Amino acid sequence: MSPSRFIIYAAIAIFLVGGVIGCHHRKDPMAAAEKVFVKKIDKTAKKLDLSEDQKTKLEGLKAEVRKNFEEGQKENREAWMKIREEAAKQNPDIKKMTPVFQGILKNDAERFNKAFDLMIGFENNLNDVQKKKLADMIAKHVKKAD
Repeated sequence: MSPSRFIIYAAIAIFLVGGVIGCHHRKDPMAAAEKVFVKKIDKTAKKLDLSEDQKTKLEGLKAEVRKNFEEGQKENREAWMKIREEAAKQNPDIKKMTPVFQGILKNDAERFNKAFDLMIGFENNLNDVQKKKLADMIAKHVKKAD
């Protein structure tokens, strides 16, 4: 084998191994989303000067957000198991795996939407001054993202 062919084969092997390692599912997106949502809720709540009753309701909100994403994690694990089982077969059927994968993506979107709905629902617990302050914080954040 010529040295140039060896280099080409080595480069292809490195590329393939890197691709497999790079595509490995390291962290559950639902767990990461849960952490981000709860962190943002806490950060925002600190700036709103909540009453004790509002703080209690805030803890309930965070519990609901966690529950929402934990249910999503469980559903996604079950779906990935189905995909892995099919992929491990002698002749995996892509037509069986594709709708399961699409269901995972749909589930993730629904979980995010529910978390936002929960946060919007919490706004009903705020007084007018807090609502105004929250709206100003959101406007400032959106401006900064522009």
